[in-house]
Amino acid sequence: MPVGSAPAATAPTATCAQNAEADAEELVRATVARDGVHVVHFWAPWCDNSTAELGAGWYEVVERHPDVSFTFVTLWNDGAVGEETLARYAIPARVERLVVPGVQPPKGQRQTTFLGLPVTWIPATWVFNRNGQLATAFNYGEATPEQLDAAIAGAASAWPH
Repeated sequence: MPVGSAPAATAPTATCAQNAEADAEELVRATVARDGVHVVHFWAPWCDNSTAELGAGWYEVVERHPDVSFTFVTLWNDGAVGEETLARYAIPARVERLVVPGVQPPKGQRQTTFLGLPVTWIPATWVFNRNGQLATAFNYGEATPEQLDAAIAGAASAWPH
């Protein structure tokens, strides 16, 4: 769906703006522990790479994979989800929206840790399968829709575990 033709924004399914970072992590941990494929996307509305990635086809990726859960975790945005940016890029309401409080990584650090893993750059996208196993991590910048589709297909494949 092109920018500017987004449907009216709907209320997000969950927002942790008033809760601690641990709450966002617990919600994501519970989601990825379920059977199936789960995409966790770290982003910020002020980040040009994040918005370029959204405009390159996130709406279409989400729509192509109705059996996959998608969680967007907003980082370093002073506790705001960035709902207006998500609406501008027509990110469907079924995408879980969470936020980690704060405007930047903790003082003296160049990264944030989430689920015990480093988040060193935004956007970053992780694809989980097999009840919480990280199958693919795009840790340094934008992932194309083709890369995301391939990562989702790989995570859903029947290779031995």
